[in-house]
Amino acid sequence: MHLARFEGQSRSIEDVLRDEFARNHPLLDDGAVHARWTKRSWQVTRIGEIWKRTGKIFAVPYDGTNAYPSFQFDRDGTPIPLMSKVLEMLPADMTPWQCAFWMTSPKADLGGDTPADCVQKDDDRVLSVAAKEGVSVWH
Repeated sequence: MHLARFEGQSRSIEDVLRDEFARNHPLLDDGAVHARWTKRSWQVTRIGEIWKRTGKIFAVPYDGTNAYPSFQFDRDGTPIPLMSKVLEMLPADMTPWQCAFWMTSPKADLGGDTPADCVQKDDDRVLSVAAKEGVSVWH
């Protein structure tokens, strides 16, 4: 594992990249997902976990908890429907962090947009790009 000096301590490159991701792409914990959900019910406080389990969104392990990248959610706090379709197309063995970095990396096939941008704009071109990941560098 590669180590880098960061804020006076040795940290892996992966940890540095994850912290940078969190600075650039807001991450939500279960409480924040529930608070943004306008149709919320006081009985369903872990709605993020339910949506993750049912394939509507994904979470990354961060700071000891499940963290949900905010680009997956609509204004009313519900998952953007295109997100589940993208997740279905990606390789099953892609790790959550690989998915997060893939979602936020510009793609030539999307004219330089990121898959996250396309999800936000309901641009279904992202589906064909996600399908191409079936034979990817992650394997």
